[in-house]
Amino acid sequence: MKVKTHTFRLGKYNVCFSKDGWDGICEVPSEPKDKLEISVLEGNSQRVLRSQIHESLHAEGIPDKYLHDKEWDVCDNVARFLWRLGWKNKQKRRR
Repeated sequence: MKVKTHTFRLGKYNVCFSKDGWDGICEVPSEPKDKLEISVLEGNSQRVLRSQIHESLHAEGIPDKYLHDKEWDVCDNVARFLWRLGWKNKQKRRR
């Protein structure tokens, strides 16, 4: 069963999945909102994992300057680490 909502620091988000297009989008409210949306890639790849990490950190309120650094991509680094630890295998077993 897919996650439909999740509460992050910035609020409760409706979770949407896409198979292509944007890697992800996350609403970051300037003031409290009842309905927020986060969109991440669906699938089982390192790119998908990176998308999910990146957008969830936006929903936690991590500033863009830490997530959009062209020289050091923290989300890519964490995704590669988790991938090497076996994230891909755990995803296949859950289905």
